[in-house]
Amino acid sequence: METKMNIAISRESIGLFLICTVDMVLTVMLVAMGLAKEANPLMAYCIERGYLTFCAVKMSTTILAIAAAERYRRHNPRFVKRLLQCAIALYLLLYFSLLVAINLA
Repeated sequence: METKMNIAISRESIGLFLICTVDMVLTVMLVAMGLAKEANPLMAYCIERGYLTFCAVKMSTTILAIAAAERYRRHNPRFVKRLLQCAIALYLLLYFSLLVAINLA
């Protein structure tokens, strides 16, 4: 008996993953050049331990959160879609607000 798995990932999950990845790359680049600081205390601790540690923690937490959302999306797709849309909006709002407040002030 053959079973077909539906492993399509939502656009919102892909979008959130891309935003987090761009954030990670920009953070490493800007911190390495001395042009920025990491605002999140936990992630600042990780970046002090090294860029590889920072990237591993950033990607691990991102992938785990998205995997949990995608798993739950099978049971409540409308809720998860809205949740991910809110997460994207909040992430971008916090990112740019903290970027200005911490690094450009």
